[in-house]
Amino acid sequence: MLIPLSLLLLAAVPEVALLSTAPDAEVTELRLQPVGDARLGSPVARLVHLPQETVLGAVIPGTRRVVATAVTEARKDLSFASSLFLLEPNKPTRTLCDRVVLGSRPLVSVDGRVFVQRGRATEDRIDALTIDEVDLRTGRTREVLAFSGSVAFLAGSLGRELLIYRVGAQGADLVAVHADALGVRVLIPAMPPLARDFALAADQKALFYTQGDPSTGQWYLERLDLQSLARTRLAEGPSMALLPTPLPDGRIAFAPAQGAGLQDLEGKRVLESGGPGFERVRFFTRKRLPIGLHEIPGDFPAPLGGFAAPARHRLDVAGVIE
Repeated sequence: MLIPLSLLLLAAVPEVALLSTAPDAEVTELRLQPVGDARLGSPVARLVHLPQETVLGAVIPGTRRVVATAVTEARKDLSFASSLFLLEPNKPTRTLCDRVVLGSRPLVSVDGRVFVQRGRATEDRIDALTIDEVDLRTGRTREVLAFSGSVAFLAGSLGRELLIYRVGAQGADLVAVHADALGVRVLIPAMPPLARDFALAADQKALFYTQGDPSTGQWYLERLDLQSLARTRLAEGPSMALLPTPLPDGRIAFAPAQGAGLQDLEGKRVLESGGPGFERVRFFTRKRLPIGLHEIPGDFPAPLGGFAAPARHRLDVAGVIE
């Protein structure tokens, strides 16, 4: 049987897994928005949580399923009051686990394994933190790393290793933990505890991040070679929102200032600004179209990449489905 050309073209259009939340709503909606379509689609799943809190998600590769974190427990201290959820089109949303770190995004490996940052608060705030793998079928968790400190952040994954940025009483470091053997490999033994916005290069051979200098107040774009472990300072700026963005062609782009779009290290503009904020590119489609958000400090974000989104909502791009 011949498949109509119109259906083939429709199937080829990337979909953005978009999470949107009205300002004071207790419900976040998942939409699968076709790129290039100005029409707002209907929600395919919903997630109930506390109002005025951030919801962050990630797509399970090769599927239309999304895992997302949201605050679900009304506590005085919300540090570990979030839960992890599984959202699927036209199916009831499932709670997978609790005690998830506030404002953390689940990490999904290329082979579909899900990892989260969890913890328990202590009186002296040297918290008991863990990186756990979560079974999507049962919700059972398996501890991959335990750490006492204030931060254990999933910076990325490389093969079977998880890249984890840690901040404790002795300072900050960056380690690689084998998700199965649980061996720990030190990548950066000591670094200022101000690193943020980690991004792996397209060829997976380098990790980029923004690093602050507490003595000067300046912010820097740094590169860690994941083979030699050599570190290189590439650019600097007055804002922490340098947003290192590895490009599909191997270059690295960043935001030199608010409202300036993204430029490469030679100063060439690679993405025009969509307004007074910053371009946070989360993904590139197979045709190298950037997908993300134009983030405006103190205001609601706008979609970046030609997909529709509800106006004046909190938004998160969980992934691109192709």
